[in-house]
Amino acid sequence: MTVKNSKITFVGAGNMAGAIIAGLLKNGVDAKSITAAEPSLERLEILSKEYGIRHDSNNVSAVANADVVVLSVKPQILQSVCEGMRGAFPKGALVISIAAGVEMHSIEEWLGGDVALVRCMPNTPAQVLAGASGLFANAQVNAAQKDIAYALFSLVYFPVLTQPRVDKRVG
Repeated sequence: MTVKNSKITFVGAGNMAGAIIAGLLKNGVDAKSITAAEPSLERLEILSKEYGIRHDSNNVSAVANADVVVLSVKPQILQSVCEGMRGAFPKGALVISIAAGVEMHSIEEWLGGDVALVRCMPNTPAQVLAGASGLFANAQVNAAQKDIAYALFSLVYFPVLTQPRVDKRVG
């Protein structure tokens, strides 16, 4: 599977999600393979008209058939959004979080554990397809999923993928 034949769902459709979507479309990803989920119907209609992507106001139904789910909501609501989607992801789905300042172990816990998760924090220049960012994959992310995450962000800006490290937290 590649980025160009993956079903990609954005949970949250703000400026950064819009910038990533624009970059994907500019680089040959089919608009029909992209879905945005957002409670604001006005924002969804704007994205749908501008880019021709699919949209859904229900996160659970939006991620039901996704190969890749990009969590692009504000950090302060990420926990409730994740907990509301716990168990809704298809087997083998890759989850990518672009929420700033939220630790990977928290997202894993909120999603119910065993999930392939990549954490990324795009910077503002990504909005004009000129940004750079690091990607961090947990141990559940397989080689093919790492390739997809890297390829997805390569279409938008320059990513650097790091390997999981041993977490030495105590207690």
